[in-house]
Amino acid sequence: MNSTLRSSLLLSLCTLVAVFLSACAPPTARIKVSRNEIKTGDPVTVSWETKNARTIELNGEKVEKIGARTVSPKDTTSFEIAAKSGKKEARDKATVRVDSTKAVAPAVTLRAEPSAIERGQNTILKWSTDNAKIVTISGLGEVPASGSREISPRVSTTYTASALGEGGNATASTRVTVTDPAGPPMAERPRTTTKTEIAPAVADQFRNLLKAVFFDYNKSDIRSTEQEKLRRIADWLNLDRNKSIVFRVEGNCDPRGTSEYNLGLGDRRTRAIKDFLVSLGVDPGRIETASYGSEKSQGSDEGSTNTPPSWAFDRRADFIYLRGGDQP
Repeated sequence: MNSTLRSSLLLSLCTLVAVFLSACAPPTARIKVSRNEIKTGDPVTVSWETKNARTIELNGEKVEKIGARTVSPKDTTSFEIAAKSGKKEARDKATVRVDSTKAVAPAVTLRAEPSAIERGQNTILKWSTDNAKIVTISGLGEVPASGSREISPRVSTTYTASALGEGGNATASTRVTVTDPAGPPMAERPRTTTKTEIAPAVADQFRNLLKAVFFDYNKSDIRSTEQEKLRRIADWLNLDRNKSIVFRVEGNCDPRGTSEYNLGLGDRRTRAIKDFLVSLGVDPGRIETASYGSEKSQGSDEGSTNTPPSWAFDRRADFIYLRGGDQP
């Protein structure tokens, strides 16, 4: 017998032995889950792997030798893989515990003490929440779960607190009414000084130069065209004669959306403008902000220009002169 034939016979014999041993080898089965504990409705991935098996079942259902599936069990569930080869059998089990306890909905309260003030006076916002992870107040941003904050709004403002928790979200609002202080009787009214006489001229120049900034629908980022407008505004505000000017940025929205959402969107728009001006060197202490949401909306249909009546006109931030400025 030549060497080639001997090699061929030896290879065939080895193959037969391997097949025989494989047929005689007991089956194996392994199963695992991506998470052992979940809440009701959460997904979990079940994966398995078997060897030397002719039939494989997952909780009684025939499956492939290797596989995985994603499920969302409503109750605590055990997953068992069974691998069989003749009378030989291998099993493995994994259990997913499901927490079916329903998360408690958050609650929030918000009030102002006092709720009516004169311009220049202060009031205190007080709030408290239960079952909340994130709490925000329009105009203040993210705040602790409970607390108080002294504020001095320049105009009547509605503040809205939003509480977000595992059980959902909740909101509460309060309005601070701001009135102009009563002036002295005519006989006692002091004579206007030269400095206050120049205020109308500064205010007029302010209104002529600081035009409204417009936003895209449901957006608070500043358009590139509006950025150039803000750069010109910053240049004017940074002139030495104008560095004492104090002003307010008022955020507005079109009438779509809830009042609470629009108040938050208007607040994000004012903060975006303030941050942009501050980045260009404008002192942040000169800038006040207020959100009116859709309270001042005039549009009733979508327009292509920034003039009423159009929702595009409503999506804007206005600049309001408050005080300061030397004679131009």
